[in-house]
Amino acid sequence: MIRKLVPLFSLISLVVKSQTISLNDLSSFKNPSANWSIVGDAVVDLAQNNAMSTTAGKGVLACIHPKGKYGRQYDLLTNFEHGDADVEFDFMMARGSNSGFYLQGRYEIQLFDSWGVRQPHAHDLGAIYERWDESRPTGQKGYEGYAPRMNASKAPGLWQHMKIIFQAPRFDGSGKKIANAKVLKIEVNGITVQENVELAGPTRGSLDGEVAKGPILIQGDHGCVAFRNLSVKQYGEQVPQLKDLKFAQYDGIFMAEPDYSKTKLVKEGSLEKLTYDVANKDNGYLLRFTGKLVVPVAGEYRFQTVHNGGNGILRVNNEEILKWKWWEGQAKVNLPAGEVPFEYVYNKNTDWAKSSLGLSIESDFNRAIELQGLGSVNLSNPTNPILVAPGSTPVVHRSFFRIANENVSHGVSVGEPTGIHYAINLEKGALARVWKGDFLDVTPMWNDRGNGMSIPQGSVLNLNNQPTLALIASEQTAWPASYGETDGFRQRGYEIDAAGRPTFKYDVAGVKVEDQIRPDADSKFLNRELRIAGTIPATLKCRLASGKEIVKISDNTFVVDKSYYIQADGAAIRTIGGNQELVVPAASKINYSLMW
Repeated sequence: MIRKLVPLFSLISLVVKSQTISLNDLSSFKNPSANWSIVGDAVVDLAQNNAMSTTAGKGVLACIHPKGKYGRQYDLLTNFEHGDADVEFDFMMARGSNSGFYLQGRYEIQLFDSWGVRQPHAHDLGAIYERWDESRPTGQKGYEGYAPRMNASKAPGLWQHMKIIFQAPRFDGSGKKIANAKVLKIEVNGITVQENVELAGPTRGSLDGEVAKGPILIQGDHGCVAFRNLSVKQYGEQVPQLKDLKFAQYDGIFMAEPDYSKTKLVKEGSLEKLTYDVANKDNGYLLRFTGKLVVPVAGEYRFQTVHNGGNGILRVNNEEILKWKWWEGQAKVNLPAGEVPFEYVYNKNTDWAKSSLGLSIESDFNRAIELQGLGSVNLSNPTNPILVAPGSTPVVHRSFFRIANENVSHGVSVGEPTGIHYAINLEKGALARVWKGDFLDVTPMWNDRGNGMSIPQGSVLNLNNQPTLALIASEQTAWPASYGETDGFRQRGYEIDAAGRPTFKYDVAGVKVEDQIRPDADSKFLNRELRIAGTIPATLKCRLASGKEIVKISDNTFVVDKSYYIQADGAAIRTIGGNQELVVPAASKINYSLMW
């Protein structure tokens, strides 16, 4: 087993390297094979497996490769190595495609077209792939794979986002591994799918051995995939720490920091970490912590303090960076490398609040670390979440919700047992958002006095919160943000069918509208049908989507900002006010599908 040793106190290993990987050319990668190229954009054919085409340009890394043609020579390696790192990137999967993103070339995070998968496994998007042992019995060769908590995958051909927070394995001076690598967190499209997973060894298909630093490896022999906005922020292993920490306790409620020479000392002692427990009382005490802060690298350090129910002061390197601040505070200061004086004061002076004391430090050289003892930071009013989940039938839930900095007072959220959901603004007939995963957190609505709000859970796609139908006099007429008095809008409620799904009803522009939204048979996407009765004005239009860029990719399929698809017959793209809209004339029946 080959191990690369990094000197423990090497400045190079300490200083963070934050870099956005240039995708203007392939110079960041070692000997790329012909299946990898730099392009301007990528487009996927939804009707065919592994069909991806590209356009000329820069900024996108594309792998165009046939399925079934395997070999290490098709993989891509960076020409830099990393240890502890935060890695972020956008990616696009072809239909049915498969790839892998190997941290240090050893630990594979799975990239997969998992669109519509209800119960993800260790090969789906966001999974940590299995380790492999050929000596094990058939069916047991793969082990220690970790499926994602939920399937946050979007449809193929859409840009998705992944963020990985990784801690490298640790080795002693002789090269012996003394701590396993860890995936601290993986987010897919904003949803946490992995957290605090210890990796006992490399996953299948990795480079040999384990190392303190290794390159990123991207699997290139399992199908077509594209990347953009790849960034890697590296951290050193050494972090700030407290040394020679002591405390002194004084009793009382103080309006300002007292003169310690004139205040009775109750007790004093030494500590390993900050904690309020040494006070042995609920209120009316002041703790003064003193010692040294060991700073590994000169630079700016950012402090976050918690001193609930009281006031705090923070002094570092003989500079008061937090002045008698109530409850909590933030401060930053430039520090030299080495040991600097440290002082933190906490006066617990509010009897109705729980004691809570904490201090965290972060910088461009280290992730945020906490310097308090276990249990020293308490939640002021811990509340168990109040969640709403569909059972065997859909759930229709009335509440306020917030979207695009607007509070919606007439909101209806509809949750499906299969995990596909949507929310309607009844005042506008607007399909405001869609999402997959869990349904609603209604804690803000029902806890204590509440504020009437519900919060969608899972992977959320916010749409526009504007009327679906509107009177548009000309191509230069802007789409209205809401209905006015002359639009003749009137809500008529909704009806629930035998399956438990609503049909929304309203009047507008002298016609009657019924709006029905249903999942497809596999609950991958939503079908919407608007039925309009009455004499339809020639200027009444139906807007299916809006965005910065809408591209027609087939006779009836459009992609909106590479975030979702609309499938509709007879739709046209119009450009107005620097944006684009997908519009159809109002008719007795309008059908379209929204896919994401």
